[in-house]
Amino acid sequence: MVDFSSAEQLLDYFDHKTTNTTHIAELRGNRLAAATSVTLARTARPNDDVIQQMELARDLSQYNNDMYGLLPAKQHVAELRKLVTEAKRRQIDRRVIATLQGYFPADTKLFSTIKVYMVVMGNEKAAAVVRRVVWHGDEPEFVGENEGEPVIIFNLARTIEASSDVQTQFLELLATLAHESFHAVFSKLKETLPGVYVSHSPSDELLDIVQNEGIAYYLSLEIHRQGKQLSQSWFNETAKAVAALNNALKELSSPDCSPARARKLLMDANLSGSFSGNYGATAGLRMAYEIDTRLGREALTSTLLHGTQAFVDAYRQACVRETSLPAIDSMK
Repeated sequence: MVDFSSAEQLLDYFDHKTTNTTHIAELRGNRLAAATSVTLARTARPNDDVIQQMELARDLSQYNNDMYGLLPAKQHVAELRKLVTEAKRRQIDRRVIATLQGYFPADTKLFSTIKVYMVVMGNEKAAAVVRRVVWHGDEPEFVGENEGEPVIIFNLARTIEASSDVQTQFLELLATLAHESFHAVFSKLKETLPGVYVSHSPSDELLDIVQNEGIAYYLSLEIHRQGKQLSQSWFNETAKAVAALNNALKELSSPDCSPARARKLLMDANLSGSFSGNYGATAGLRMAYEIDTRLGREALTSTLLHGTQAFVDAYRQACVRETSLPAIDSMK
């Protein structure tokens, strides 16, 4: 279920078609985007901060503090309206469902409604995120795995950055939304697999990121490249990420690794802000690619039913078939 109201009404606000800042800020999608921006910025802000920042962003010709990512929407109202229209016309939700079917075991039966909030604001480190939420009226409380409901917050303003062509923008939207939808569906699948995905240590948490993000990024990659060959630089960068993953696993398993250092390693694994910096996600992407290419799609999708160890073991089987692959040499 896709909700465009937060995006459309914030565009109206920047287009001076409405002036009720509080109403715009309190829309569910914008609440989620603002709270997530604060988390990604690794800071704290008072509850009414986003209201003040919306007013400043709209009314000032120069605006220096854009923690909530408001300026791209203000600067690209017409383009964003066009993308919203295209997403509705081409039924983005149905296309995402069709894509996901190829990345889960064929006999998997899951029945769930996942709410997607399309917004045009958000921290620059993430175009889209999945969060689990318990709603108290319209006030969100973010909760842990297996609690609340998974929701997707998608920042359309990030999608238009790569291209001015609406068809290219739609493809990016499809790839990113399918990526985040994979996370949400996988989250529901985990609920049916008690004990399989229990995290006992920071190393467990890191490997969960590697599998979860790796397969999701691989899904996005396949949408983007549409059968084209990958560059040598892609293989080089992903090999470096596997080496960084090995180092991180060693560090996390050390008794000298402080809780603060562990938190940083886990955050940087997928939220560093760059392809090379996101060592966990990028290593997982390479692993998913090699499993799918060398062992087949069934080998890749079956790991979802058996946990992170199955994902690592499948990659090691791929390494046996091709000894030049970057090896996983450190484990939990």
